[in-house]
Amino acid sequence: MPGISSRMISAFAAVLIAGSAMAADLTAPFEKIGEMQVDLGGDTMMLVVARNTEKGSAYAEQKMIMGSFLTVNVVGRAVTDEGKPGRPMLQMTFQKQGGALNLLSAEVFDDQGFDAPMVMDPDFGEKGPVTVSFENDHLEATVEGAFLRLTGYAKGQPVPAEGAKPVPAAIKVSVDVPPME
Repeated sequence: MPGISSRMISAFAAVLIAGSAMAADLTAPFEKIGEMQVDLGGDTMMLVVARNTEKGSAYAEQKMIMGSFLTVNVVGRAVTDEGKPGRPMLQMTFQKQGGALNLLSAEVFDDQGFDAPMVMDPDFGEKGPVTVSFENDHLEATVEGAFLRLTGYAKGQPVPAEGAKPVPAAIKVSVDVPPME
C-alpha cells in the first residue's frame, strides 16, 4: 500500500470538511441524538449520532459485558445529501474500569474502507488527555491524541500503513445514549 504523505492527509481532511459543510439535515426515519466535533490534522468536521425511529436502533448504545463492565459505543457519521448517515464515520468505545468511564478505542472509517481505518487505541495512535462524563444516559467527552492509518484491520492483522504518520486529533462528543434494556 502506498505511503500516506502529509499532502494526502491535508486533502483527506479537506474532503471531510467539504463533505460535512455541504451535508444535508437528517431525514426520516433518522433523528439526531448527539454530535461529534472532530479536529483532524487541524481541520474540523461535524458528525451526527443518529437514531432510526422505524427500527428502534441507534448509533449509540450501552451494555454490560460479562455482567460487570459498562461499555458505551458511539458512532458519529457525516450526513449524505439524501439525509442518511454516511461516511466518514468515527466510532468511539468507552468502558467503565475502576469506577471511571475511559476511552478504549476510536476509529475513523473513510474512503479507505473498513480494512484501513485511522485508529487511536492502546496499540496504535496516541491517546492524550481524555475527560468523560456519563450521567443519566448522557455522554460528554473530550479526547486529544493522534490517529494512525492501519491496513489489515478487517482481517484481524492490523499494521501501520506504509509511510503512515500520526495525525493529531481533538474530539468533542455530546450524545444522549439510549438506556440499557
